[in-house]
Amino acid sequence: MYALASHMSGLPVISLQTGDTIGWAKKPIIDIANLELRAFHCESASRHHPQVLMTSDIRQFAPDCIIVDSEDEISDPADLVRLNSIVKSSYDPMHKLVVSDAGRRLGYVEDFTVNLDSHRVQKLHVRQSIFQSWMGAALTIDRTQILDITHKQITVRDSTAKSRILPSDPVPDAPS
Repeated sequence: MYALASHMSGLPVISLQTGDTIGWAKKPIIDIANLELRAFHCESASRHHPQVLMTSDIRQFAPDCIIVDSEDEISDPADLVRLNSIVKSSYDPMHKLVVSDAGRRLGYVEDFTVNLDSHRVQKLHVRQSIFQSWMGAALTIDRTQILDITHKQITVRDSTAKSRILPSDPVPDAPS
């Protein structure tokens, strides 16, 4: 199952134990090394400082909410030592410049699709300039096309690069 990141932000977090809303998912926490959604910044209903909800603690993504076992799944960021460096780097692909390996500016990331089974960013939805978007369809880039990720830009494989054409043997004439 896939979901747009813009639709996941702001979803209520529901506890199976109580059936109540225990918080709201905010900005996703993404590992820049492999574009994996590791957690969400979370606003807790009972705690007044920033919290984190690990994707491994999520039981189910529903269209209108995120379901967890209990309120204990929402943690203080200081308690998550292994996630600390990822939280501090706070990588967000939204509004990052997308360039091709040939140096062409393709646009900016407008949204991205997350595979909810693997928690990986699957596709980047790129907003092109007005002229480029008028001339063609919207630009969607699959994760297999991504070559490099930095905090300033995302480099992708250029789909218009000419591949090396191998010479072919001439086709013999068919006997008449």
